[in-house]
Amino acid sequence: MLQRWIAYAAVLVLIVGVVFWRIAHGGPVKEVTVEPADRHLLSPSILASGTLAYRSEVKLVPEVLGRVREILVEEGDQVKQGQLLMRLDQTVALATTAQLEAELSAAQLKIQRERATFEFQETKWKRYEKLRDQGVVDANTYDDIASQRKVAEVDLNTDIQEELQNRAQLKQAREQLAKTEFRSPMDGEVTAVFIKVGETAVPSATSIAGSELLEVANTSSRYAEVNVDESDVGRIQPAQSASIVPAAFPDASWPGKVESVAVSPRQNNGQNKTYLVKILLDDTVAKDFHPGMSCRAEIVTRGSDADSRTLAVPVQAVRYEDTSDQGQDHTKGSVFLIRSGKVVRRDVDVGVADDNYVEIRRGLKSGERVVTGPAKILRFLRDGDLVSIADTG
Repeated sequence: MLQRWIAYAAVLVLIVGVVFWRIAHGGPVKEVTVEPADRHLLSPSILASGTLAYRSEVKLVPEVLGRVREILVEEGDQVKQGQLLMRLDQTVALATTAQLEAELSAAQLKIQRERATFEFQETKWKRYEKLRDQGVVDANTYDDIASQRKVAEVDLNTDIQEELQNRAQLKQAREQLAKTEFRSPMDGEVTAVFIKVGETAVPSATSIAGSELLEVANTSSRYAEVNVDESDVGRIQPAQSASIVPAAFPDASWPGKVESVAVSPRQNNGQNKTYLVKILLDDTVAKDFHPGMSCRAEIVTRGSDADSRTLAVPVQAVRYEDTSDQGQDHTKGSVFLIRSGKVVRRDVDVGVADDNYVEIRRGLKSGERVVTGPAKILRFLRDGDLVSIADTG
């Protein structure tokens, strides 16, 4: 019995000794991967979502009520500026125009008659004025002639005003007639036809049936219009490169460049303000381009020093004490270096980052090796742990 207790005590002493030895020597040896800090060309980027669009798109809507008489184009047709695309029924408008043209002609003939009458009364009045001065005509007769002249002048002026009114009405009728025809506002392509022959075009400020007729687009340039959060828009500048992934082609990546950034924000209810950024796409995307399709964009935000390389380490090598600070221009972090078979924690200041590397602004020198993985070991690594470098060859 005594020998058994002695054996138990010996095993306990051995276990305690092993534990203390591991504590004293940093625990078991962990195999890690390393990479030296080096200079890299970073490509920090911003992600945004939006839709595909042409350079300009114009939706034709009716200004007068009327039944569609003929549609002269189809979706996909190429059109020229001023080309007739659609016509509404013109029966009433033509009749109204013809009536007003006849009324205008009658008013012009009436003016000619009244002008002749006035000129006759004018001549007669001047003759009687001389006779009165000579004492041949009495005052009553002269006053009667002067009154007839004045009435003729008033009648002439009245007819002139009526003629002006008829001209205005005729102009309005012709404008209404012109509004029954729809012509292309630009050279481009018919991208949508919303109505059929026989249906009624309805002028309306709301999207009801018949309130939209056709859509014509300038297809010479193709864009991605994306909404960038106000916290990121300050990093966006014209000419920055971008890659666009359309929703229908998730494996595609279309190249483009930032053309413009909106000056005023879009206010979304319950959301942050966003700014519209237009990205001009390369001409090679013409085949699969569909306006209105959702897309996402990755905009590379390198600045004026885009060609300069900066000291950087792999993104997985940096640990952040406060993850909410990631992405700021100047952030505190830490990395693990290897010294004499152990890891040593080093505080660093980090800057911009891309998908692979993060800039080290202070705390490291070029060539110093930092622990990069594996993630399951790096996550629980502590200052002073024993490590060995894995053979990655």
